[in-house]
Amino acid sequence: MQSGYDVVVIGGGHAGIEAAHASARMGMRTALMSMDSRAVGRMSCNPAIGGVAKGQLVRDLDALGGVMGVVADIAGIQFRMLNLSKGPAVWGPRAQMDMELYADTIQGILRATPGLDIGDGELLDFRRLPDGSFDLDFGPHGKMQSRALIITSGTFLGAVMYTGLNATHGGRIGENAANDLSDTLRNMGVATRRLKTGTPARLAADTIDYTAVEVQHGDAEPYPFSFRTEKPLRNSATCWITHTSEATHAILRTGFDRSPMFTGTIKGIGPRYCPSIEDKICRFADKDSHHLFLEPEGLNNNRIYVNGFSSSLPADIQDAALRTIPGLAHCRVLRYGYAVEYDSVDATQLHPTYACKEFPGLYFAGQVNGTSGYEEAAAQGLMAGINAALAIRGDAPFLLGRSESYIGVLTDDLVSLDLEEPYRMFTSRAEFRLHLRQDNAEERLLVKGHALGMVPPETFDRYQAWRKRLDGVRQNLETSKVFGPEIDSFLAACGSAPLAEPSSALSLLRRPDVGLPGLLGVMGIQTDLLERELLVLEAAERYRGFWDRQLKEIERNKKLEGLRIPANFDYASAHALSTEARQKLARKRPLTVGLAQRISGVTPADISGLIFHINQRNSLSTSGIPADSIGAAQ
Repeated sequence: MQSGYDVVVIGGGHAGIEAAHASARMGMRTALMSMDSRAVGRMSCNPAIGGVAKGQLVRDLDALGGVMGVVADIAGIQFRMLNLSKGPAVWGPRAQMDMELYADTIQGILRATPGLDIGDGELLDFRRLPDGSFDLDFGPHGKMQSRALIITSGTFLGAVMYTGLNATHGGRIGENAANDLSDTLRNMGVATRRLKTGTPARLAADTIDYTAVEVQHGDAEPYPFSFRTEKPLRNSATCWITHTSEATHAILRTGFDRSPMFTGTIKGIGPRYCPSIEDKICRFADKDSHHLFLEPEGLNNNRIYVNGFSSSLPADIQDAALRTIPGLAHCRVLRYGYAVEYDSVDATQLHPTYACKEFPGLYFAGQVNGTSGYEEAAAQGLMAGINAALAIRGDAPFLLGRSESYIGVLTDDLVSLDLEEPYRMFTSRAEFRLHLRQDNAEERLLVKGHALGMVPPETFDRYQAWRKRLDGVRQNLETSKVFGPEIDSFLAACGSAPLAEPSSALSLLRRPDVGLPGLLGVMGIQTDLLERELLVLEAAERYRGFWDRQLKEIERNKKLEGLRIPANFDYASAHALSTEARQKLARKRPLTVGLAQRISGVTPADISGLIFHINQRNSLSTSGIPADSIGAAQ
């Protein structure tokens, strides 16, 4: 390891991986520091990547040059597209991972990345030097200097693990907590809060009765996460579904007096949408059963993850309850579930670049920002790594709007909302989800990734060639008029009404029951594009009318997103703003007017006044954004 770097990343989880990889890809001398470099890329909880909304995040990451999608395709052992019964806008790719292969692959990619070093060491303390760089103290591992510091410490800050009332300091089984770093941040004035997460028991796969559970296979035609994946996907693993019962719940209730959550030992707030099994049976007391998913953690490691049975109850209670579940009567528990209570950073202290407002050059990304999930963490890490590199270069920051990607939605929510619980991404959080589909991530973001230097030229060239072929199919359909018995017969087979007059073939795709492969077949149009690749065109046309209307709203908002607020803007002298707005804007210091309008308590009238003051300050009253345009954008 060197003594000086452009960027130092603290923590080797999913956020740290993407941050370090992005920084190095953009030409920065980068160090990824972990308390144990052998644990880099370790999947600390569920053995899966993706899902509804989470899969969209991975696809966005991949289009920008991130590594999670590439590695998931290599380490995946079962692939499924979730929500297929609904429209393409809410489909979500998900894959089970071979956990050891995932970590090994990640480490291999990082070690082969030019300009990136991986080292062991716990950051105990750091200070900002007069020139804006950082002096980092790793105790017995020595000191290091960096121009930018990205903290991706996950659940390790001040972390305590609980199984029943037995408490152990640590952020993951066998790994110590980062108590000194937590103290350092608080002493600096960085606001933190206590949150809680948890994980379920792991079972020996050869002790489960698979005749008593429901089989869940992967898709016949799996979708890869990465546009860069060209090899066939492994899709050989099987998952299973089982369920709890009243007998299970009765046993769990006997342990409530030794529950760290119900006795008040744990003060931190857990994720509402991923509750522990004991929380479920309290919150949903009317339900006598809850589904559980038995998921392999690899093809050869004999471990089964009991998805849906997260618990911090005593080991003896977990053991007895598990044996009441179909298929698990004779199960052997390899590791009992436990909860982790940890310090997280209030992300409203951050700019959308993930830089701390009060400490330029200091970035936070991942679960330390109060999110849950590998995918949310990785997305933040990518953005922090890119923006740290851009800041060092002196270039403009890289920001994504809510209409451009799920990463933009995630970022905007984190830095704008006062969250009381761990944040999890849902499609319902994205107001432009009809456009932010998993199938069109390259169309939305790959050009941006290429411009940043994250997407290599060969990938960009392959995308352009693929897009040209797809546009050729679209043009063929747009210029082809269809009418008559043959097309009516096809429409009838689809359950769709016949044509009353000649129409372009493309317009038929706007009917929800007409699929593109079938339409191409009846028209005799040949293409080498895969059925899943044709989905991009089919989904785009299906939502065309909705998207055209949304574009008008997006264009209005872009004017506000593009209007930057000077870094040293004096809100106290902006008398056109209300007192509340002046106070909140001065505290949060948003980068743009678009971000300012999403702060609670800042009214449309305040935004009009802010635009007036910015234009006046910059002597751009004639070329700036008219203040009276704000009403239409609200």
